[in-house]
Amino acid sequence: MTDETTLYELLGVERSADAATISKAWRRRTRKAGPGSPEFARLNEAAETLLNPERRAEYDASLPAVAPAAPAAPAAEAPAASATGATSSVSSMSSVFRAAIIAAAVLLVLNIAAFGWAFYQAHHKNQAHIDDARSEASAAARTAVGVLLGYSWKTMDADLKNDLNYLTPSYAKTFTDNFNLLTASKNGAPSAVAQTKTIVTASVASTAVMDASAERVNVLVFADQTVVHKAGSKKQECPCVLHDRVKVSMVKQGGKWLVDNLQTS
Repeated sequence: MTDETTLYELLGVERSADAATISKAWRRRTRKAGPGSPEFARLNEAAETLLNPERRAEYDASLPAVAPAAPAAPAAEAPAASATGATSSVSSMSSVFRAAIIAAAVLLVLNIAAFGWAFYQAHHKNQAHIDDARSEASAAARTAVGVLLGYSWKTMDADLKNDLNYLTPSYAKTFTDNFNLLTASKNGAPSAVAQTKTIVTASVASTAVMDASAERVNVLVFADQTVVHKAGSKKQECPCVLHDRVKVSMVKQGGKWLVDNLQTS
């Protein structure tokens, strides 16, 4: 890869690619790059930039302009109307008829202007709501993922209770079922987490909004999980660090942004 390689070329997508296409390309390519490698970091940087509309716009502005398409051939001109015939037609109109046409035209222009202004106002207001949603949901996702990806063998019940504060009621059941797999015991024996005295902490490196509306925002979260096993066959001297890519669907309920779905890869 040279310095001239663009982030689009790095991910293998067109400059017109939407967020879903960019996210798919990023997941495909990072699977082949080892965590912590220069290529892995570069791919993450590309995704963070291109999935953030403001940063993407700034980046696109720094790229050479795309050559414009060749102009289309001019359409054949229709035969000009006879000047004599047009003059005769206009002259035949009564002054009342002309006034009516002018009044109708003015009214049409006023109606179009009023509609255009109302549309602009509505669009501007909706865009402002979406911009607020992107910022608020991204911050909420960063906090939530840092909590949801961590747990300790000593405080599993308390950890789950705390996790539920960040989830929608509809997603809470799914999350709880998955969490309970960590604490499940077999034949009365302690769970695997308890046997190995596992402690997991999580930190979020960065986030990127994939798509957004005023009520739902999908956020891509880059997080690191630090795993320590203090006992059992998995006991280790140094912690293991896992690099996670988490897609989080955030929904606004009761004035709060809550996790409605969470997928790691």
